[in-house]
Amino acid sequence: MKIFCSKDILLSGVNTVQRAVSNKSTLPVLQGILLQAEEQTLSFTATDLEIAIHCEVPAEIENEGSAVVPARLFTDIVRKLPDTVISLELNDDVLTISYLQSVITLKNYDPRDFPSLPDLKETESFTLPTALFKDMVRQTVFACAAEETRPIFTGVLLNIEDRTIRLVATDTHRLAYRVAVIPDQEELRFSGLIPAKAMTEINKLIRDDDEILHISCNNSQISFQFGSVSVISRLIDGQFPNYNQVIPHNCETKIVLAVKSLWESVERASLIARDNNSASIIRLSINDQILTIDKTTEIGNIKEQIDITKEGQDIAISFNTKFLLDVLKIIDCEEIEVEFSGSYSPGVIRIVDNPDYLYLLLPVRTT
Repeated sequence: MKIFCSKDILLSGVNTVQRAVSNKSTLPVLQGILLQAEEQTLSFTATDLEIAIHCEVPAEIENEGSAVVPARLFTDIVRKLPDTVISLELNDDVLTISYLQSVITLKNYDPRDFPSLPDLKETESFTLPTALFKDMVRQTVFACAAEETRPIFTGVLLNIEDRTIRLVATDTHRLAYRVAVIPDQEELRFSGLIPAKAMTEINKLIRDDDEILHISCNNSQISFQFGSVSVISRLIDGQFPNYNQVIPHNCETKIVLAVKSLWESVERASLIARDNNSASIIRLSINDQILTIDKTTEIGNIKEQIDITKEGQDIAISFNTKFLLDVLKIIDCEEIEVEFSGSYSPGVIRIVDNPDYLYLLLPVRTT
């Protein structure tokens, strides 16, 4: 293998795929990046066997071939190379990196040991605008569980029925739901649980909102292709809970208020509520057309009032501040609608005049 390309080309490739490099695998080859030179294209691939990222960049190919370079070292070297033409040449298992009057050599892994990417061509497939999917992921993935004790809650449910796509995520304390119509799509049915890591990486990698996202899926894997980048992920085994059963369909209290006002008040209250020994909890009291946020701890007290529009009964309820702030920072509109069914029932946050999104939050029982 022998190729010539710029530093920027190399850097874009390694920066794209290095997120999928395994840091914990006992297979040394998974700590590498597969380079493949073919025709006038240099491709980069990395995988931890749960997620794989593949991208292609243009390059001058003198001799075709492949190599698996140690990911961390190769990435660090590329970042520190000068802005000039770079030559990569593989002889036996040694990669020679040449630039200006300088040379670096690296020992490589055997490309034959690198796992092959699955072929998902003979599967269900559809397309979406990248901007739409990116927005849907941003509004849901944060509600996934971080701990892997119950794997089904560490992923986002992707559900497709006819021309409707839904993303749902929950860690059992809160639930985020987003629905959209797939434009120009024939009838299709699919349901799969995608790891939050894969969804997060896709969101980071999508840079052009005008691109089209191609999604292919089967019963065990799913592929996302946009521009020159492909992300392939396994699906999480298990039955996702029936989220429709936990969403209240009636409410006793409904309020409308400004997102910015609630965000700022909850942020300030969280400073007083902060406690190293427990979760940060604040109390919300709704009386007439006023929402009062208050918290008293050993270090101090805060009490703030926000003007609201209220329908229904007065109510007092307590929430974890992190779970409130998480949703408030991803809402782009000026006003939200919050529905309550009692002090110990879930609160539901909706975007005013937008039925496509909701966020359900369980209250915290306090003494």
